[in-house]
Amino acid sequence: MKVKIDGKVYDTTKAERIIEELSAEYDSGLPRMDLDYIREGLYKQDGVLFLAGESGARGRYAKNEETGGKIGGEGGYILSLEEAKEWIELTQGSNASAALMLLLDGFVII
Repeated sequence: MKVKIDGKVYDTTKAERIIEELSAEYDSGLPRMDLDYIREGLYKQDGVLFLAGESGARGRYAKNEETGGKIGGEGGYILSLEEAKEWIELTQGSNASAALMLLLDGFVII
């Protein structure tokens, strides 16, 4: 998936998926047509952390419909290191500790 964020294109096929070793991403487990469906992964490209995914009409990737409502969509968001850590803690359950270690690999904590 390619997403354009702040004028730059991020490509999930070329970016490093932070927790790929754990085969982890977040999936709500709901059907794709459900309003609350969400599926996303945490990536790093050119030193920038970002989420990329898709959601139903009530999710973070929803788009405005021409008639004034919302529809499901896909997209991405740049995250700070702290936001990425929070996302991991909220979504990775028993894999959170291992995922945090993978995220912090290469980052200096001051």
